[in-house]
Amino acid sequence: MKKAEKTVFCIVLLLALAPLHALYGESGFKQFFQGKEKKIIRTLSIEEKVGQIFIFGFAGDALDADYSAWLASGRLGNVKIFARNVDSRNQLRDLTDTIARLSEGSQFSIPPFIATDLEGGAVNHIRYSGMPTIPPAATISSRKQCVDISRTIAVILTETGINMNFAPCADVRTNPDNTVIGNRSYSSDPRVVYTMVRAFIIEHEKAGIVPVAKHFPGHGMTDFDSHYKAKSVDTRFRELRKIHLLPYRRLIGKSLLHSVMLAHVTYNAIDPNNPATFSPLVVDQLLRKKMHFRGITVTDDLEMESSERYAGGIEQAFIRAFEAGNDLFLVAHSKRKQALLLRRVPELLRSGVLSEDELDRKVLRVLRTKKKSLRRFYAIQARG
Repeated sequence: MKKAEKTVFCIVLLLALAPLHALYGESGFKQFFQGKEKKIIRTLSIEEKVGQIFIFGFAGDALDADYSAWLASGRLGNVKIFARNVDSRNQLRDLTDTIARLSEGSQFSIPPFIATDLEGGAVNHIRYSGMPTIPPAATISSRKQCVDISRTIAVILTETGINMNFAPCADVRTNPDNTVIGNRSYSSDPRVVYTMVRAFIIEHEKAGIVPVAKHFPGHGMTDFDSHYKAKSVDTRFRELRKIHLLPYRRLIGKSLLHSVMLAHVTYNAIDPNNPATFSPLVVDQLLRKKMHFRGITVTDDLEMESSERYAGGIEQAFIRAFEAGNDLFLVAHSKRKQALLLRRVPELLRSGVLSEDELDRKVLRVLRTKKKSLRRFYAIQARG
């Protein structure tokens, strides 16, 4: 065993032996885990169903009264943790326990997705004193090293009560001028990317953590930052399929891909009029129908400048992403915009602007994913 691998192994062992103080194991969500998803959906209000498809970020190191009320009432079903929310390991654990406790009090005690970005390298929203350094993907030289590092990440998340990771990065970096992906990509070889992403996903799923592969159908050929510009790429579909879609195709073929994040990038070979996040041709036709993906799709932040500029505001961004076929909608920063959506989306559903049948299909995919993965996650928490 190499020195670096020994170091990672020791870190994993130490973290695994560290005591957990979670109050909410599997039994806290027993009603949900023992229930039938379709039956649960029939008894939920529109507001509660809408809550299951939103994931919100917030400011500060604790929930304020609004977020607490939204979680306790079921109007918000999922939360995103950023670096701005973390002061220490214990504080983070207290925060995630609070989120779980509030969600347990909602109807059917549906467990929340508590998500973050922990890829390694620069994209690391969990930072506290004593936490091991996670290297960027491009520096990982073997599958064995990837397994060890992915296991370290999974243990960190388990220990801090986080059950969804917006990682791994499945982008194949074919453009050397691509700085927004850069060393977040494992390789310019799609077969290497597949091998590493597969290892990452398996280690997370062992811990009941939902890994979200990104950015479908590929961000590695771009030369711009999609946070700010919803620009297009002219990559031919044959190249997309052979290179950028290869990791996703193989993962789906192995029944290992259960969650995908879309890119705010326009692919002229697929849909020259809409970024992938907002394109039924990408989400519904390509990913679901042609590639037979059965999991949940997650939007990148709908508050990104590129997203709102394209759609004409946060409400239109949500509508377009909803109609494209996405399941989980990330709104990461503004409580004013989040409150607007919590008020307006039920109105759009009741008026028939948006389809409640389509909402039910999204909620069903979300609940099935929660039952499959989070049952294991909270069982591990209880054993801790």
